[in-house]
Amino acid sequence: MMGKRMGIRHLIFDLDGTLILLPVKWSDVRRKLSEMLQRRVRSIVKLYSEIWMDKELFKVVSAIVEEHELKALTEVKVLDDSPKVLKELSSNYRLSLVTLQSDRVASAILDDLGVRSLFLAKVTRDDIPLREEQIRIVLDRTGFRAEETVVIGDLMNDVRAALRVGCWAIHICRRWTRRLREVDDRVRRVRSLKEVNDVLRSWQTFG
Repeated sequence: MMGKRMGIRHLIFDLDGTLILLPVKWSDVRRKLSEMLQRRVRSIVKLYSEIWMDKELFKVVSAIVEEHELKALTEVKVLDDSPKVLKELSSNYRLSLVTLQSDRVASAILDDLGVRSLFLAKVTRDDIPLREEQIRIVLDRTGFRAEETVVIGDLMNDVRAALRVGCWAIHICRRWTRRLREVDDRVRRVRSLKEVNDVLRSWQTFG
């Protein structure tokens, strides 16, 4: 619906690649997992979805990934002055977080940034490693409706998951060199978190 927007009240942020950059050597992680599973692992995210129902195997895989994530914590890079952006947005919106990092790693990062208390809900891969389901869990825990929620992330997987659930989405495209084109009336593409507030304001007015 392109008339007056539903009032946006709730923002769900991705973590790695959106708020921060966690410099994990993913090639090393994939190699270690490939050796353990005795098959080539090309995508860790895809692997999560394949093995999620096998809780014991998922726990082993997640622990291997977490070991590498913890080593990278000392080199976390803050993106777009994200703590400041989050604090500004929290004055007008409720914030939540979804991440494919473990709860231990995500909590350490949020504590280091000084923003943990800003998030009403936090869903990590320890809850479930599937983005669409993570969003649904956040909505269930917070009581917000999909149509009053915006998902903000750096991957098309974030955008697709948001749209399937019925949310709005802001796609952070820092590394895109081509012109940013919109893919849906409920999606906006920006190059920085610092543009998010302007997009939200535009969605609170007539289209």
